[in-house]
Amino acid sequence: MDLHNKTAVVIGGGAGIGRAGVLALARAGCDVVVADIDESAAKAVASEVEGLGRRSLSVACDTIRTEDLADLHRQTSEVMGQTDIVWSHAGTSVAGPLEQIPLERWEHVLDVNAVGVVRAFLEFGPEMVARGHGHLIVTSSSLGLFPEQVPLGGAYTLSKSGLIGLARTLNAYLSPQGVGVTLLCPDITNTRHTLEVPLVGIPTEVFEAGLELEALQSPDEVADALLAGLRDDTFLVSLTPDVRQRLHDDIDQMTGRGQVPDGAVIVQSGRLVIEEDLHDRASAAIGELVAKSVRDAGNISFVISADLVARGVFYVYEEWESQSALDQHADSEHGRAFVGMLPSLGMRELSLRVHRVESSQEVTIPV
Repeated sequence: MDLHNKTAVVIGGGAGIGRAGVLALARAGCDVVVADIDESAAKAVASEVEGLGRRSLSVACDTIRTEDLADLHRQTSEVMGQTDIVWSHAGTSVAGPLEQIPLERWEHVLDVNAVGVVRAFLEFGPEMVARGHGHLIVTSSSLGLFPEQVPLGGAYTLSKSGLIGLARTLNAYLSPQGVGVTLLCPDITNTRHTLEVPLVGIPTEVFEAGLELEALQSPDEVADALLAGLRDDTFLVSLTPDVRQRLHDDIDQMTGRGQVPDGAVIVQSGRLVIEEDLHDRASAAIGELVAKSVRDAGNISFVISADLVARGVFYVYEEWESQSALDQHADSEHGRAFVGMLPSLGMRELSLRVHRVESSQEVTIPV
């Protein structure tokens, strides 16, 4: 796709990935309409576009209001002319124990994230179909592809999973009519949307412990990947490492072909970082956890060791006879009690990975 002298409308372009995408499109030669629920943020980004030598327009727009999208379309047509690209990026979220999130919060997330994209399509799509040209960009998420990553984000994941189905449907329907579709699935990204998720029934520290914050990508990385996908006419633009293999593995797992064979060992490893001045208190709590965990059914090894140099840094290594043994440990009284203590221990990071080991062999080192 040639982006030069195209007019793009970015809904949700006032900050984060949206802002980075607006500026990337402008640098690629697009004139850009910046739409956002935050009118002042939209104006600021539009000013940046003009500073890059491209035409711009800012419009206040709430995607749950059909009249706002109609006004966005009208203003774009009057000031900028034909709309070539519409990027539906606006979104919101909520997280917490799923049974504690009120229905109205689920409905609001779906209304903004999913139905908002439908509203944008119904406003801009017919004109594109009529002229046989145009392009839609739909922002989903890595959680739409791999929802198990953040179970507490169920409402957000529901909306983003639905957008994957919607984007695939739009692509099948619109492609024969000359209208392109790109599905953007960012991974965990360093934005306010990621780091300031509204929470219900859970402290921020516990929620963030489930995120791989050390793997945060930048909005500019997402924008660069999107533009590369647009230029190459790529339908799925995913920022998840090894996404092809992970999707294959998920299919095998869901169809039963990825089940852990008998005799496979589950290894869980990672790192825990707490405030340095609470190192000794954390060490005592860890000692109690280890003493109880090594007696759990199915445990082969359970070690949490302190870094020899850096205070407050601990390394986790566990071996379990099966996934169910690890799950039972996680749900044990002492397992849940320790997790509940982490905020009071000044936890700054908890990163864990699970490995399924089907075979192993001894290594002999000549001495």
